[in-house]
Amino acid sequence: MKTVFPLLLVLGATLLSIPAQKSPGAAKSVVTFEDVTAASGISWVHNNAHSAARHLPETVGAGCAFFDYDNDGWMDIYLVNSGRSDFYAPSSPLKNALYRNNHNGTFTDVTDKAGLAGGSFGMGVAAADYDGDGFVDLYITNYGGNVLFRNTGNGSFVDVTVKAGVATSGWSTCAVWFDFDNDSKLDLFVSSFVHYDPTLNVLCADESNRPYYCIPRHYKPRASYLFRNNGNGSFSDISKQSGIAVFPGKSFGAVASDLNNDGWMDLFVANDTMPNFLFINDGGKRFQEVGLAAGVAYSQAGKPRSGMGVDATDYDGDGWQDLFVANIDQEFFSLYRNQKDLTFTDEPGEIAPATQLMSGWGLRFFDYDNDGDPDLFLVNGHPDDLVEMRTSRVKYKEPLLIFENTGRVFQNRSQVSGAVFAREISGRGMATGDFDNDGDLDVLISNNGDAP
Repeated sequence: MKTVFPLLLVLGATLLSIPAQKSPGAAKSVVTFEDVTAASGISWVHNNAHSAARHLPETVGAGCAFFDYDNDGWMDIYLVNSGRSDFYAPSSPLKNALYRNNHNGTFTDVTDKAGLAGGSFGMGVAAADYDGDGFVDLYITNYGGNVLFRNTGNGSFVDVTVKAGVATSGWSTCAVWFDFDNDSKLDLFVSSFVHYDPTLNVLCADESNRPYYCIPRHYKPRASYLFRNNGNGSFSDISKQSGIAVFPGKSFGAVASDLNNDGWMDLFVANDTMPNFLFINDGGKRFQEVGLAAGVAYSQAGKPRSGMGVDATDYDGDGWQDLFVANIDQEFFSLYRNQKDLTFTDEPGEIAPATQLMSGWGLRFFDYDNDGDPDLFLVNGHPDDLVEMRTSRVKYKEPLLIFENTGRVFQNRSQVSGAVFAREISGRGMATGDFDNDGDLDVLISNNGDAP
């Protein structure tokens, strides 16, 4: 089985357990989801810094993660908030949140005790044990500088960003921990978004001169980062020598997976308003960008789309990793089936009509019905809260969607999977994890400017 490291960002960090398969001939039951937020004791609310100036970073956050920070066998929760930046000064300090699992369906806020309040203008979070000490660490992406928090193992975290050599500048969206050189140490890919600061803010307005959030087409792309793990708690910036920085992008999402079955982890990077990147790993030394030749750079009409959420899995069970990328409304989401020759065909099937008017962010392949194959969960929400003034078909808040894998076809099961799928939200981040240890995966969703 190939190891897949999912998108960990604005779209959240994901930790998976392996579900048990049903015995042949077992009757299929309907699986539903229930909103347990109120009963959980989680009272935190995301602040998106909404302003009349319509700064683009306001539309993006926030990320979320399930991870076991204290090694007690129960999934805890981390939530990323906005904070002080060059365009936003909150009236009172804003904090990220760490919630410790109480083992009874409830959580306790331990943010301050753990030293994880943050304070930067947060985007996403990637969780992994980068130093191999047995405790999961956190890398927080921000508009501003990113932060690496090392888990001390005693319930607290320390900021080791500079010491570890993973400091960045500008606007980062997602991060992916993966072993690109097969030395058994986790390296770090960090997606960069556009060049942005308050002086570059573009005013976009309708015919009545009402301002709305501009699309990223108005801004220049930036180079992403690749940090190699040195094995001593530090990293080396190999962005240029690896070939990653040669291709500036506007990335919201990335996923690491061995897409050509050569034993080396590759990277698929979704870009907004410009071609997606497919970086093929050349023996742990460099990456070759082959998105155009592979058929994943553009839409079937030959146009760049607004890629946001991504994931990879072998959804059809042929031994080759496939890809999924969510875009903005009218662009359709893409299910890229691996043709086993470094090309992909776009086969969204029933997913296409269901998502035509959606904008997808957090998404994840996972086996929600425990039948042995990966299904698909989508978190949606339009980035512009004024989109309904310009069109009657697209909404700002959008419903969740879930698709059951029936072999090579995904069927929309949203209408029968619980009342939560009838609600409309400003969805952004998503994480999966069995937080109540009952043997099936649950879903954590973060919302822009709202409670999770």
